Amino acid sequence: MIHRVHFFLPALLLAGTNFAFAADKILFDFEDAADVKGWSNLDLGDPKTKEPTAKWELSTDHATSGKQSLKLTFAGGNWPSITTTQIPDDWMPFQTFKADVTVERPCLVGFCVMQEGSERGNGYDKAVSRWVKTQFMNPGKNSVTADLHPNSWSAIGKKFGKDKELGKVVRFEIFMYQPRDGESIYVDNVRLGSEKLPAVVVKNQFKVLGTDLVVADVRELGKKLADQWVKPADQTATQVEANFKTKFEDLKKKHPRVVLAVFREGAKGFDPKNPDKMYSGWQDAYWSSHGPDGLNVERATNFGKSGKQEIFMRHRSPLMRVDLSSIPKESNILAATFLVVRAATPEKARSPYQPNMWVAEACNRPWKEYEVNAFEYAKGKFWKAVGGTYYGDDPDFLPLYLAHGPSQEGCSTWDFTHAVRFWTSGKQENRGFMLHGDAADWFIAWYREAEEIKNRPAMMVIYEPKE
Repeated sequence: MIHRVHFFLPALLLAGTNFAFAADKILFDFEDAADVKGWSNLDLGDPKTKEPTAKWELSTDHATSGKQSLKLTFAGGNWPSITTTQIPDDWMPFQTFKADVTVERPCLVGFCVMQEGSERGNGYDKAVSRWVKTQFMNPGKNSVTADLHPNSWSAIGKKFGKDKELGKVVRFEIFMYQPRDGESIYVDNVRLGSEKLPAVVVKNQFKVLGTDLVVADVRELGKKLADQWVKPADQTATQVEANFKTKFEDLKKKHPRVVLAVFREGAKGFDPKNPDKMYSGWQDAYWSSHGPDGLNVERATNFGKSGKQEIFMRHRSPLMRVDLSSIPKESNILAATFLVVRAATPEKARSPYQPNMWVAEACNRPWKEYEVNAFEYAKGKFWKAVGGTYYGDDPDFLPLYLAHGPSQEGCSTWDFTHAVRFWTSGKQENRGFMLHGDAADWFIAWYREAEEIKNRPAMMVIYEPKE
């Protein structure tokens, strides 16, 4: 292990010959055999979570500082980690963590720092007691840079919350998410920097389909339309379907050829050519990208088989996809309603009885129902950002809200007419949507795996086939 200090001159001060300097403290440069002797495989003593043994050695390949790097070779596993206690115990004077990582394929690699008061395990409180940085890696060299003190209440810091002392830094770890058997990565130039990272301001712009509105997020949309909110009446799925059927009968007077299709998992009535056929084209999967970085077990969990789950904000909501291929091409979509049935009584603090806004954000990835999580949209296929929040070139989700509106008690519905037109136009592949809100309402909902068919979500569509 090497503790060297590199000085450099980022900027000259205005006063004469005086100048300012910052310092990087090298933790590991992997130029000496001693640098690999203090490491071991992390073993938490639980046979259920014990990971396959990883191997490490010095290598002349992919060195980014000096002549050698650390080569880590894994034997598979879920979160295999190597760990060392041979590190400085005071990281408070430094602002940033830096490292270089070279990989052969897109993957996820992370670093963890434990202080005396840090805790293992899942859950928010334990996660903020330790410092973690994960990063999606691209083939080749990747530079990792992270804030050591992201806030005042979590690691790396002096205290955890109001009272608990975090104490000295006692352990440093390197890990990889689900490596392949025999896969190697290279780590080099692990260091601490004294310069603070500049604030990054991301300005997203979402077009709201069916309107002229462009907003930064669902909260801005809610504020713009708050004066249009009307306290909702309670409604059941049966009432909603009856009202939609009445709309169908009214439209049939002007459009004699119209068709009513109800898309609900395990139910009849979606394909007029096959009236007794059961629908099996619904997919949904709840997943969480809740922070902080370190809630990795939760972020890696797939909930695609859950019969009910919460629907909430962008980082705690479901993906849904409705196969609409039974609707003939170039059909005229006259109306569409999407409904979700609540599985619990609303909270007092967050409920449909106050102004609220929900949106259906269009997905741009071919996600798999039983594989998608906050890291991957399918097994071994990673989002560009945790939670699919990359909106640059080839975005994870399109900067497009397919539908929007407030929720209701009992059964919540949203007008999906423009969304169904969007999917059936043939201009964009139907990869589903994420339903999420502005946090004014929160609810537990029945998903497609609900035991009773009547409780499962549904898409009701009235369309007129092309002549």
